[in-house]
Amino acid sequence: MIPPLRTVVGAAIALSSALPVERRRERRQEHLDRHATKQDLYARYLAAHAHMRAHFRILAATSGLSDEESANRARTAYTSCFAPRYELEVLAPQSVLSPAQELDGRARILRDVLIKGTNIQAQGTEAMNEYLDSMRLVRAAMRADLGVNDSR
Repeated sequence: MIPPLRTVVGAAIALSSALPVERRRERRQEHLDRHATKQDLYARYLAAHAHMRAHFRILAATSGLSDEESANRARTAYTSCFAPRYELEVLAPQSVLSPAQELDGRARILRDVLIKGTNIQAQGTEAMNEYLDSMRLVRAAMRADLGVNDSR
């Protein structure tokens, strides 16, 4: 009778010590997965804005387009930011979301400046500078959220 009892007690001890270790491992893996997901999302969000900005600059430098074609190209370039922005609203903390919403507002202003026919490289520099300042704040918030030291 004693040997089976020892076996049960030994199994209970082994199980009770293994469960907390497994829980910690699962939590760590969840944290790593969430971190990787955020890194990917933040990179896609910033890349979408870089893509939009590049298209805006090309559009500003392109002559001979009708107002309608120019407006359509500006709107199309801006729409590349939609998907990552909506993902950001679901996954990012408020410390990242607030400056990102500000950046999106600045991007809309920049888009509207282009639609009006203003050359962002000449007269639209204030709108572009405000957009770039917002971009720096978003980048800093994302880096802080990811725990990236900024030793630059």
